[in-house]
Amino acid sequence: MDVRYRCVVCDRPTGQELTPGTESLTCAHCGATQSVPADAFVDGQPVRCVVCPCRELFHRRDFDQRLGVLIVVIGFALATVAWGVHRPLLTYAILFATAAIDMVLYFVVGDVVECYRCHAQYRGLERERYEAFELETHERFRQEAARRREAESQHQSLAGR
Repeated sequence: MDVRYRCVVCDRPTGQELTPGTESLTCAHCGATQSVPADAFVDGQPVRCVVCPCRELFHRRDFDQRLGVLIVVIGFALATVAWGVHRPLLTYAILFATAAIDMVLYFVVGDVVECYRCHAQYRGLERERYEAFELETHERFRQEAARRREAESQHQSLAGR
């Protein structure tokens, strides 16, 4: 499997091939290494993130969401123009084509397993072993990260006095 993550030292995106026998991850940019937890794999599949201590992973389609939104917005804009010039058949054709593009991409694009906390991405895993994305869990991790950043900024401002 392939793992993509942000290095904890240089904060640059990096990645490498990962097997159950892998003992450490090495950043391709700065050379920093971090050990892979011994309990990270069960039956050859990760049951927790190998980059951070998080045990919650989810699966999703491996597609850039911004590109998906852009496709929908362009389809909507074109359909609006067609509707504005009184071309209802063209409007429906554009909307149908946009939906067809979305459906084709859904079936063509593969899956990725992602960590809620550090957003490390794992490719080449069995999708069925992992839960689907849950907004409540995502929001919990987002709030924890915001509180951590706020505490760090307060600590830095107090240390600077």
